[in-house]
Amino acid sequence: MSHKRPGGPPPSPVPQPLAITRALAERLLPRAEELGTVLRDTLQAKDERYATTDLIAAEELLRSCRDNMLRSLQSLADQVPADVNVFDAARITARRRADAGFPLESLLHAYRLGTEVIWAALLEEARSRAPEMLDDLLDSAVQVMQLIDLMSTAAADEYRTRELEAERRDIERRQAILEGLLEGRAADPGFATEAMRILELTSHTRIAVVVIRHRALPTGTPPSPGASLAAAGFRSEWRLRSDREIGIVDLGQATVPQLAARLSSIVNGWAGVSQETVGLADVLTEFRMAELVLASLSAGKPRVAALAERLPEVLMAANRPIAARIRSRALGDLLSVPLDKQESLLETLDHWFATNRSTSETAAKMHCHRNTVVYRLKQIEELTGCRLDDGRDQMLLRLALLTS
Repeated sequence: MSHKRPGGPPPSPVPQPLAITRALAERLLPRAEELGTVLRDTLQAKDERYATTDLIAAEELLRSCRDNMLRSLQSLADQVPADVNVFDAARITARRRADAGFPLESLLHAYRLGTEVIWAALLEEARSRAPEMLDDLLDSAVQVMQLIDLMSTAAADEYRTRELEAERRDIERRQAILEGLLEGRAADPGFATEAMRILELTSHTRIAVVVIRHRALPTGTPPSPGASLAAAGFRSEWRLRSDREIGIVDLGQATVPQLAARLSSIVNGWAGVSQETVGLADVLTEFRMAELVLASLSAGKPRVAALAERLPEVLMAANRPIAARIRSRALGDLLSVPLDKQESLLETLDHWFATNRSTSETAAKMHCHRNTVVYRLKQIEELTGCRLDDGRDQMLLRLALLTS
């Protein structure tokens, strides 16, 4: 299987070794296993992570040192088998270190130390068996370093590719878990346990569900609120759908109003926030509640709202057919007048209810004469057929205002 390399072209082909390098490396090839052990010992002596890690089994560390040493010596001796990629050991090692979560810095340090081990072995071989080659060997030092640098580059590229693959798989897994929760699968104990493990939650975690409808942007998809929430101390997971974005937010020690306030400074659009729930059992219910909060918000004014502050509006949003009938029954002919007049009358009625049916306070809020308010209220009674001194008619009109 081929592996794409991020950040540039694949490593350059290994150059043909000089004659002196090839001759000495050929003599060292039978000692490849021994030199691999020397490399292992050098790593553990000069790199604290190799000395103390429990991420790499002892036999795996020794195997990788021997494999990389063998490929290095084969390349320097110009004896890499025709069906073998000279960088295969480096890439296999990189994949295993990335999968284990071993630091890339220490992996690359291993290749720098490998250069020292190989160079020391070449010098020793020249001094003991071919001292006449010693002067010529110094000319090949650059080639040895170039080879190990190429192997180091191949390992780094493979490591980063593996990291990206692992990150992508983790995102896909978390997205699948979140989608399952929004479909109600938390009722399955096995799924709930796996979800808590993947999302790093517990049965005591306080969470809230958020549903966002972003404003349309000419630049495309809006940024997810996850990073901004994290900066404020909220951990969250988000699922982007075609018309909205859904999040599960770990409240920590915060409250839902505090979360809503933070979202108000982040979200460019509309957002509904559920009430607090503990654990994952009620995620589906709270998701539906957050959707209803979002549905209850006026399309003309972006805002963030929590369930607790919009219960009457949510009640109407939960049953659109009934809400439509209440609106039609309560407002009657008022819905047929020109839009500007309709808005003026509904605004007057809304203020009248908000001021506990005070015409004077309503006039003050609307910056008009009290008689103007009285006249408008009479118009409302005539157009709707409702009596403003009747408690039941008042209730119908209040409910109708919640749907407008």
